[in-house]
Amino acid sequence: MKLAPICLFVYNRLEESKLTVAALQNNFLASESELFIFSDGPNKDNENKVDSVRAYINTITGFKSFCF
Repeated sequence: MKLAPICLFVYNRLEESKLTVAALQNNFLASESELFIFSDGPNKDNENKVDSVRAYINTITGFKSFCF
């Protein structure tokens, strides 16, 4: 069976991103799924928040493949 890839868009909300990824990882097909994450660039007021989300993104596991 060919699965559709998962596309996740993030910006500056670390806790919401963690909750979303955790829910996706709990899916029984997660280990067979491709995950694509899109992170918009920060403005000067949100740079630290965006950086923290991006640092978290680099720790994600549990998917067939992962692209950021």
